[in-house]
Amino acid sequence: MAVEQALAPKNSLLLFQNPRPVSSFQHISLKPEALRRLASTARIKCSFDYGGSASSTAATNSNGLYEYERYAPAGPQYPRPAEIQWKKELCNSVQLIGVIGAPVQIKHLPSGKVLAWSRLAVKKSQTDTLWINLTFWDEMAHVAFEHVEKGQQIYVSGRLVSDTVENDEGKQQTYYKVVVQQLNFIERGVSSVPLYNGEASSAPPGRKQNNYASNSTGSTEELWQAFFANPMEWWDNRKNKRSPNYPDFKHKDTGEALWVEGRYNPPWVKSQLSVLDSRMESFHEQNSNSHVNFMSVDNLGPF
Repeated sequence: MAVEQALAPKNSLLLFQNPRPVSSFQHISLKPEALRRLASTARIKCSFDYGGSASSTAATNSNGLYEYERYAPAGPQYPRPAEIQWKKELCNSVQLIGVIGAPVQIKHLPSGKVLAWSRLAVKKSQTDTLWINLTFWDEMAHVAFEHVEKGQQIYVSGRLVSDTVENDEGKQQTYYKVVVQQLNFIERGVSSVPLYNGEASSAPPGRKQNNYASNSTGSTEELWQAFFANPMEWWDNRKNKRSPNYPDFKHKDTGEALWVEGRYNPPWVKSQLSVLDSRMESFHEQNSNSHVNFMSVDNLGPF
């Protein structure tokens, strides 16, 4: 008996002929929060009995077990955004609040569609205004033409579209406008921001508005973009200037002014003016019996 005990290894591996069946257990459902907490504290423990030898003592705990921990990576703390269907009207969608800077113009196209357009002044700061061209189609065009007036603060949402032209240096210049799909008026209150530092809605007819194009290259470029987007909204005074310092172009509604030789003009202005003048001359030759005030920028093509 003593011999058998001496031959038997201390760390023996016992194999059962008929393995013990694993007892069934009840499935437990945990909430996502509980699962995340469990994952963050999960660890793997491996225990071996080395018989308390001196070589393994340093690697064992007080219970004679050798263990190590490996923390599982924590699960996502925030839910994954839901998927939505692709829709054309959602592409490049924008939302803006601003003040109407020009009366809404409307045009009935030969195709039966109705087009209306205006400009929206969006204040970037107390002294700087960003101009966005607005386009309305069909029923929305009728609504805008009947109800929207210059100086009103509105909310619009729609698709941002662009037209690209080439400047003198051969670089592409892009102009943006919003095709309006939703239109709402803003309630009057302390948050309402008037245009032109409060002068647009109260200024008498004919009074010249503040010209923010005189001291900012960005503002000047935006005015030129607005000019080329809707040139028929501007007076062309180049051939009948009252004085050498009188503006070459003056907006019919807002009184904003532009000079061909302006100090802050972008480099592509003169080349685009040449293209515009050429198209205008061709248009007048083909439509000598038409009144020029009924022409929109669509007749001239994109700039």
